[in-house]
Amino acid sequence: MTQPPAGIRCAVADDLDGVLRADHVAAQGDPERAEFLRSSLLLGQCQVHVADGAVTGFVIVKPAHFFGRDFLEFLIVDPALRRSGIGRALLRHALATVGTSQVFTSTNTSNHPMRSLLEAEDLSFSSELDGLDDDAC
Repeated sequence: MTQPPAGIRCAVADDLDGVLRADHVAAQGDPERAEFLRSSLLLGQCQVHVADGAVTGFVIVKPAHFFGRDFLEFLIVDPALRRSGIGRALLRHALATVGTSQVFTSTNTSNHPMRSLLEAEDLSFSSELDGLDDDAC
């Protein structure tokens, strides 16, 4: 039997283990993070990128979560597959399928991969909140 081609689709219950493995925080055993991911998946807010039958990344969009606008809560790619275009594909898919005319997201200053992706996709910066990174004073 051949594997379906790589693609992005709404996550299903069978994808939960792959989602948990892709997120390094959940993979290290954080129960709150695992519950958040499970809940988002069950609510239909999680889209997964699948290649060769395995979850390689995911994006979670919370509808009307931020001042009535959709909020891109998480965009995570399996660490071994970063810089391969999966994050860009997930971001573009999320932006193409949101339900509001504006979408917001947030990332720490230290999250250089996400900041680079957002900049490369020409998304506008709106503000900064200091003190979120672990090394912040």
